[in-house]
Amino acid sequence: MIKIISFKGGLGNQIFEYFFYQYLRNNTNQKIYGFYNSDWLKDHNGLEIQKVFDISLPKASNLSNFTVFIIRLINKFNPQNSFTSNDGRLKLSSIYFDGWWQNKLFYEDLNQSIEFKKNDLSPVNSQILNNILISNSVSLHIRRGDYLEKKYVGKYGNVCTVSYYKKAIELIKDCFDNPVFFVFSDDIEWVKNNFILENKVFVTENYGENSFLDMYLMTFCKANIIANSSFSYWGALLNKSNNKVIYPKKWYNSNDVVPNIFKSCWIGI
Repeated sequence: MIKIISFKGGLGNQIFEYFFYQYLRNNTNQKIYGFYNSDWLKDHNGLEIQKVFDISLPKASNLSNFTVFIIRLINKFNPQNSFTSNDGRLKLSSIYFDGWWQNKLFYEDLNQSIEFKKNDLSPVNSQILNNILISNSVSLHIRRGDYLEKKYVGKYGNVCTVSYYKKAIELIKDCFDNPVFFVFSDDIEWVKNNFILENKVFVTENYGENSFLDMYLMTFCKANIIANSSFSYWGALLNKSNNKVIYPKKWYNSNDVVPNIFKSCWIGI
């Protein structure tokens, strides 16, 4: 019997899926394949986790892809079949695992992390990184962009309000002398029009296939203020310093259960 894991979404979601792959490897003794649907990966930068991190993904094959086709056909007529596991129903005996797997239970006990591949930073990014290292640096991630699109806004949009960020900024000011806020956003102009920050650096160098460098830079900051986004979540979790993290207790506009991904020492507001 084989196992097949679906990889989809942006870089942050792909990291969750990669760690679930490791969890599955540790808890089963069957061959594991990957399923990579280009339509499910196209909204961001495609399958980029293997380009960014020093990891190996499970291979795909004609047989595994055909197996997924058959199982997904079965799912249309019998969604509760035993062949498929998802976020609401995990059975290790299943064949096809199609979920987001946003749960620290899948990775907090792993004796491994993931490491960024060596990056040749541009002069601008090199200077930003140097400034992060020598200051009381705080990453401030504000995600708008796709969260304001019709298909996402109902669930994700306007969760992290201006009020949330202002409270987080005040908390940071109570913890650090002279904090410097490194602002990461897909809508920098909106940030400039809605926030007054004395010590700030707007990070605008990284977009398209280089957007992952924002996450990379976040991991060096002394503190992280994250959005309801798996991208800035991993920027904080992969941070190797004993960093302070502030996150939104409200993660969705919907009644979906808030994912079990936050460290107990992180501050939710």
